[in-house]
Amino acid sequence: MHKFVSLGVLSLFFVGVFFVVFVFGSVSASELVEDSWSSKASMRVPRVGLGVVAVEGKIYAIGGSTTPVFYSTNLVDVNQMYDPISDTWTYLAPMPTSRSHFAIATYQNKIYCIGGIAGTISYNWNGLPSYGYVLSNVTEVYDITTNSWSTVASFPYNASRIRAAVVDDHIFVLLGSYLLSYDPLTDSWSEKTKMPATPSSSSSDSPYPVLFVMAEKLVVTGEFYSGPKVLVYDPKKDVWSDEKTGPMVFCNGAGLMTSGVYAPQRTYFLGYSPGSTFREVITNQAYDFTDNTWTIGEAMPTPRLDFGAATVDDFLYVIGGYTYTIGYPFTTASSALNEVYVPFGFRSIPVVGVVSPLSEVVYSVSSVGLVFVVDRPVSQLYFCVDGGVNVTFAGNTTLSGLSGGVHSVTVFAEDKFGNVGVSETVVFSVVSESDPIFTVPVVVVLCVVSVLAVAVLLLFLRRRRSVKSLPMG
Repeated sequence: MHKFVSLGVLSLFFVGVFFVVFVFGSVSASELVEDSWSSKASMRVPRVGLGVVAVEGKIYAIGGSTTPVFYSTNLVDVNQMYDPISDTWTYLAPMPTSRSHFAIATYQNKIYCIGGIAGTISYNWNGLPSYGYVLSNVTEVYDITTNSWSTVASFPYNASRIRAAVVDDHIFVLLGSYLLSYDPLTDSWSEKTKMPATPSSSSSDSPYPVLFVMAEKLVVTGEFYSGPKVLVYDPKKDVWSDEKTGPMVFCNGAGLMTSGVYAPQRTYFLGYSPGSTFREVITNQAYDFTDNTWTIGEAMPTPRLDFGAATVDDFLYVIGGYTYTIGYPFTTASSALNEVYVPFGFRSIPVVGVVSPLSEVVYSVSSVGLVFVVDRPVSQLYFCVDGGVNVTFAGNTTLSGLSGGVHSVTVFAEDKFGNVGVSETVVFSVVSESDPIFTVPVVVVLCVVSVLAVAVLLLFLRRRRSVKSLPMG
């Protein structure tokens, strides 16, 4: 039986349901092929050991050295921002302390650069001139809103090749098997429970552990003296657990996560893995924590070491580093390359659902709310009523001037690449005058509408934005 809905409840559809129009990064429609790479605009300054991080859809490439291998020479303070939409780089305020191989993390629109290699020290070893690295403990913070730098409490150790990640409003830094936490609110550092395994090496030629965040926990993967491991840290309990993850070829590089919005949530390990010869195997390994499976993806087209990496809209960007040639003579060159990877299962077509009008419902008014949900940012929206012309709109709106009878509406969402998602066609009816006998009381309609709207939203969140929890072994 048809249901009648009165005007008093139509505005309720607009409460808590909204839409904002965005655009994808600068990747053409022809490049939206899963498990594929393409080249984007290169940095203006080739660098190795730089810090790379994504904030608010932009990528920041900070510091590093222009000299491959001998990182403590030709250190730079360069701070550049990459805009994936325009595929352009912009110079920003330089980092106060030139350095490479520092930890980098972002919190509340600020970028924290911690420690690193800050110079060279010369000394005599058995009568031969030698040199070593000057390590730093400085922590400098870049504010993207003011384009300015500040200094906060120093890291407790002079250190390089450290990793940082943010969880539970704290910045965690991994130094060997030691874990330290920085509280931005109190500007203070504290030591946490030590990792129950020691990395086998922290040199540039060995697969140093990768640190990332999943399900509000820190995950560390890599080669340890006791063998390959995946260790999980719970910051709320300050405890570590040893996870079993099956076969993996651990790599020296970066670990990046897809969010589940545009591509299924997985962790990608990009870089080099141990081979039978020096730095032989370029690798791209995708791990799904839900079913404990590994998938080998297309390796990055340009073999590089000591690069930076970041994720924007589930595209994986690999930036800078240095290239090399195997054989004699062994040669290296710093790189400014910026290559982007489209992960497995990338969904190029938006998914659209209509929350209002409700299908097979009779409305006693001539104006009906058009409310919808979409699983991702898009650049253009339009709808079609009764098979007529397409009407462009910016978000939830009202279908006005509807005559009595049966009507239909379809919503279209188009991304920057021209991919169009189409909702199901909703068929509903309008009567010219409401019949008091069949009009549903406002309270009842409110309950029905609320339940249906929540159900639709939960369905979309579950199907397209579910965060897969980490299995605890």
